[in-house]
Amino acid sequence: MEFITIYNTHDTTEVSILKNLFDKEGIEYKVLGEATASSAGIAASGNTGIRIQVREDEREKAKEILVESGFLGHKKDHHTKRRSGPAVNRWVLIFLAALVLVLVALLITWFMNVE
Repeated sequence: MEFITIYNTHDTTEVSILKNLFDKEGIEYKVLGEATASSAGIAASGNTGIRIQVREDEREKAKEILVESGFLGHKKDHHTKRRSGPAVNRWVLIFLAALVLVLVALLITWFMNVE
């Protein structure tokens, strides 16, 4: 039976979780690149990562497990969205602080010039 790649990652923790889930469900799998990633550390970032393969006839069952456990589907949505709110608020505060400094400088010069 042919094995197909169903999941790709650089995170060994994810691989451990998936191995446990597949073992519980009795899904036969292969893990490729795990030894390279764990021994190379930072140097492994140039490789293709760790690939998890399952038998072709168990692909749908494995994908269902990946979706139910959050590894496929909406998992990456919260990582890719960046909140711009705090950055905008910071610039508003900087602008207001500069405006206050300008007003204070104008008031000081106005009161100093009173005869």
